[in-house]
Amino acid sequence: MHRAFLAAAIAAALLPAGRGTAVAQQTPLSRPPLSSFQDLPPVARPQPAPRRVVPPEAPPRTPPRVPASQSRRTPPPAAATAPLDTAAFGRDLDAALEIDAGARAIRGQRDAIRARDAQVRSPIAGSPAIGGSFRSDTRGPRTANEWDVEIGAPMWLPGQRGALAGTVSAGVEEQARRLALRRLELAGVLRDAYWAVGAAESELGVARDRLATARDIGRDVQRRVELGDIAETEALLTRNEELASALDYARAEAAVAAAQASYRTLTGGSAAALAAGATRPEPLLRNGEGHPAVQAAEAALATAESRARLVAATPIDNPELGFFTRNQGGPVTENGTSLGLRVRIPLPTEARNAPRRADAEFERTRAEGELIQTRRVVAGEVGLARLAVAAAEQSRRLAGERRAVADRQEGAARIAFRSGEIGAFDLFRVRQLRIEALAVDARAQVDVGRARSRLNQAMGLAPGG
Repeated sequence: MHRAFLAAAIAAALLPAGRGTAVAQQTPLSRPPLSSFQDLPPVARPQPAPRRVVPPEAPPRTPPRVPASQSRRTPPPAAATAPLDTAAFGRDLDAALEIDAGARAIRGQRDAIRARDAQVRSPIAGSPAIGGSFRSDTRGPRTANEWDVEIGAPMWLPGQRGALAGTVSAGVEEQARRLALRRLELAGVLRDAYWAVGAAESELGVARDRLATARDIGRDVQRRVELGDIAETEALLTRNEELASALDYARAEAAVAAAQASYRTLTGGSAAALAAGATRPEPLLRNGEGHPAVQAAEAALATAESRARLVAATPIDNPELGFFTRNQGGPVTENGTSLGLRVRIPLPTEARNAPRRADAEFERTRAEGELIQTRRVVAGEVGLARLAVAAAEQSRRLAGERRAVADRQEGAARIAFRSGEIGAFDLFRVRQLRIEALAVDARAQVDVGRARSRLNQAMGLAPGG
């Protein structure tokens, strides 16, 4: 009873936190007296009992262990908390874009639209045609023959050629904007995969710290068991914790390998962002006005408007102009060869033009509505992402404070354990609080980086683009 009172008093002296904070840190295995002693005044730690205290000069049986103060503060791996390296991530994004089926389809459609520029450069509105005819008449003793050969081509209507050139340039621009949007979509997928690796590595760092401290405590427990200070059953508790920590560490390693494999699958094997050493945070855009989704919607509207202008410039089918030569021989009205021109001009009809105007107006109206909706959605996503960043940063601050308190709490418990004032069970309960605080702090660091990446994603920033 006297030992428990002294241990609680030491914890109260090192932790000037309120009752609510201490209660919030307890686990289901914790006992209420740990928080009830906070009302007691701080007292100095008494000297350890002389009967079974480990001599300070006694050399350890195992290789020199890592000091508890260092093992308690082992940070998670750098990749788990470091900001995203935009240059390396841009290289991974380029690799992913090269093998993406959607991006390849957009490039093919862009090339197909660009190929229509050959028609714009042509002096005629379509393909030329060649034709001819032959006629023979057998009246009387002589044979009458007549044949002609014609070559013709469709002609441009006034303003049609410029309108067609406008559709080509607008279509190419639209596909370029769609490709940029596809790049941003892939960036979002890669960002999630990157921070999934970061989350897995943060859990691996926590598991590594848990295993290191379990072994460290195990050495202290074994030493006290050999001196007869504590029972052998407490050594079994320590061994059980070491095995559990090793199991968690193995699982965390497998999770990291799986997350990294998923990332490399998206990039075709490239993992420059994961292997980057020095990193820098992603720059934040001011707003979402240059968002690729908005630009793609604007380009789609421009394409629809250019098609409407083309429909207005072609109220009829292209007129045809032909040049022919005719040869006549025999008992006919005229003998010899003649030359001539032939023109074919279609007439405009409402049956032809009304459906085309309606289709063009439908495309324009739909593109305009999608542009308005896209701007509204982008603005909403940016606002939500900003709120998420603020919440993640606040959680990170609170998690860091909780981890600092847990570090001090465990330090007091380790001192009390080495002095023989508390047992292994109480030490592991305090240590469990610190492990939980360390895990929450590691996740909070990853959440801040993920939130910043998602804010950049909402604003339309694709690194390396």
